[in-house]
Amino acid sequence: MRILPIFLVWMLAGRLAFAQDKVAVPAIRIATEAALATSQPPGATPTPAAAAGTRRARLPATGQLATSARMKLLDESGKPVAVVPGSTGALEAEISPGKSYLLLPPESGRQTMKKERLEFPARYLTFDKNGNPANDGGLFLHPMAVPLVWNEKAKAYSTELTVGYDFKDGHEQALASPKTVTFFAEGSNARIQADTVLIKRSGTSGYERVVLSTNQLEGETLFTARASPQDELKTGVAVYREPGSLEMSVPSRQLDAFGLGTGTLTITLLARDGFPLSAGEALTIHLTSGRLRLPATATLPAGQSTTTAELRSVGWGDDEVWAEVASLKSSLPIRLVLPIAAMLAAVIGGGLGGSARFLRNKGKKTALLTRRLVEGILVGVLFVAAAWAGLVTVDLGAGVLSTPFGAFVLAGLSGYVGCAVLDRVAEKTFRGLKPEPPTA
Repeated sequence: MRILPIFLVWMLAGRLAFAQDKVAVPAIRIATEAALATSQPPGATPTPAAAAGTRRARLPATGQLATSARMKLLDESGKPVAVVPGSTGALEAEISPGKSYLLLPPESGRQTMKKERLEFPARYLTFDKNGNPANDGGLFLHPMAVPLVWNEKAKAYSTELTVGYDFKDGHEQALASPKTVTFFAEGSNARIQADTVLIKRSGTSGYERVVLSTNQLEGETLFTARASPQDELKTGVAVYREPGSLEMSVPSRQLDAFGLGTGTLTITLLARDGFPLSAGEALTIHLTSGRLRLPATATLPAGQSTTTAELRSVGWGDDEVWAEVASLKSSLPIRLVLPIAAMLAAVIGGGLGGSARFLRNKGKKTALLTRRLVEGILVGVLFVAAAWAGLVTVDLGAGVLSTPFGAFVLAGLSGYVGCAVLDRVAEKTFRGLKPEPPTA
């Protein structure tokens, strides 16, 4: 009879233990799943080790470890996939073989375009059944010329951009999912021809080309190439403004001849785009002319685009000013015309000067008046002409020579003084030729 109570107690203890096991197993499972969920980024696809059809895969090397640790992996639907460091330090994730993934680096700012090609940020990945990368590729952008250079035909700064898709192993094939790349230029002066291209194949046979143009002269021209909201390349490129020509100007291209015409020659350094260009360093501009008096050189200071030089006529007729620096050479035609008004003023001034001399003579005869008028006109005109030609060494100033009134004053003074000088010369020259008075 003792055996029966013992058996009953044993059976009751077994039932209690079985009930406790049924409660403990779900509790452990819930705790495990909670711990796994807290170890994944928000919104990431759960990666339980026992999920059917998935494998743990090592992601391709992405450069610096600090950057790699912040990489993101998206599945075909754009949902994040948990990425964790593996035992070797490489990044690993639970992936489905044969499906496409997008590997994204941390967001970066705008890049300055250089001569080498620029990679779009995203890498497009697929994996084989063993979890090894089967395809690893991405888009790129390669400019033909950087910085942008002036295109005379297009009348803009431009370059050709090559857009393509390359696999890491270099093989060429049709893309399972063609990539549409759209370009957005920023600013009213920038534009892109064929702003949308479709990349259907990897390799050179699938490359497309677009043309970036801008009339922006300062700073960088900004634009964006976008394949998707997660895969876009923001970049900027500057222009190279090279010297194109020298531009010369004067207030008037017609000057009075014989020293009466004066002016300021303005020399401007222009870029190939036709706008003024500041010199990177001081430039010495050589100046030449046939009938103008001007300095042999003019200096264009660094950081400036314009310099000046004073000029003055010394002859008569058609002339040309030449300016030359390095390979740049320019000319400016100038016409030197007879100063009719000044010549008439010189004649009148000389005649008045001779008449004033006549008034000082005691014997005022009509023949002497005519003589004084002729002498005054001749001396006055000759003296003014000598001054115009630069034969007078005394600097009479622009106010005297450049106006008819100045020529009138100069001719009047020289006509008055010239008559007296001629009298002295005649007296000394012809004194010995006069007949002696008869003796008684």
